[in-house]
Amino acid sequence: MAGKQPLKKKEMPTNSFNFQNFKETLLGKKEAKIADKEMEWIIMPKAYQDAIKLPGIPMSRTTMVRGWSDTGKSTLKNLAIAAAMKQGILPVIFETEGNFDFTYARDCGMDIEPVYGKITDEETGEEKEGIVDWKGNYILFTPSKICEFCGKMDYSTGKEGSKQRKVPVIEDLGYIINTLLEKQDEGELPMPLFFVWDSVGSVQSWKSFTSKVGNNMFDANAINTTFKPIFARISTTKELGTPYSNTMLVINKIWKDTANSVGGAVAIANTGGEAFQFGIRLQIHVGGVAKAGVKKLKATYKGEEYQYGTVTKIAVCKNQLPKPFNITYSGTMCCVHNGIISEDELDKYKKTEIPKIIEEKFNQKVNENDIQFKEEGQLDNTPLLIEQ
Repeated sequence: MAGKQPLKKKEMPTNSFNFQNFKETLLGKKEAKIADKEMEWIIMPKAYQDAIKLPGIPMSRTTMVRGWSDTGKSTLKNLAIAAAMKQGILPVIFETEGNFDFTYARDCGMDIEPVYGKITDEETGEEKEGIVDWKGNYILFTPSKICEFCGKMDYSTGKEGSKQRKVPVIEDLGYIINTLLEKQDEGELPMPLFFVWDSVGSVQSWKSFTSKVGNNMFDANAINTTFKPIFARISTTKELGTPYSNTMLVINKIWKDTANSVGGAVAIANTGGEAFQFGIRLQIHVGGVAKAGVKKLKATYKGEEYQYGTVTKIAVCKNQLPKPFNITYSGTMCCVHNGIISEDELDKYKKTEIPKIIEEKFNQKVNENDIQFKEEGQLDNTPLLIEQ
């Protein structure tokens, strides 16, 4: 039997087929611009830039700052919010732990002013003058404000119910973010948005809430389902032709994953599961690995001790940014009363700023020679097992 003849390759009729016409018919003559904009940044202070060799928080992407407690996460958050405001970007802050420190945020550069009014003492009934609000171009969602905004939402049906929840759930954040993005699309909110969540893992899911028992798997699944489309919506704003570049920053606490730690290296995991791990494009680790691992900076004046800052590590441990920004540097930074400085700037800070702070505390002139300085603790040098 004769073998089969090889099939002849069919030649395209190049003279009769115009691909550009076909593409315009398919997509419309006004073709979408799908190339990316040049990299845009929420510009962070010099100490941050010197330590990790990046200009700031990358826009049109999601960034995570993670670490143990008291390692500088809130300082970086405040500085990013302050920088966004200076650049005309609206911060939308989800403070689900309910401990946003306005005074410290203002010291870090956040453009806000106190609003004074009458405050009633719940125990005595007496009224006194105090700060009742903070004015500025930002939106803050505390747990109570989240519930005021969407506490009637029933996420099993996708409709509002009659009962008002007093406990926020993960799905509430997605509801609010998508609502604001829709208002931006419709022209009601004509400015770029910067979503900040502090912190992942501090809110349970709708399913955990309705079952009346916490379940980590429920919560991890809810984060994945809620935020996966939001990651995509944020990412598309890096394309040419999109009017606003929206950005997200999440703060994540960690826990030690002893089961996957090998030898002297320590594996750590993010509180709230790994859903964000796959959606972020930049991950910054602050502090130590096995423990917080910071140096406490202290000043003593007239027998009274004052902690004026900490020295902490800062490192890039995941970077999926385009070149030449896809680098993974590490360094140190000093968290102080008004943000961060480098260790090289510490001596100048002690001479110029600490006397002012102590003078304000004691309400008297301070001789800087009467201040004694010391450091406590040491940086944690445990190697980190990085899982991409």
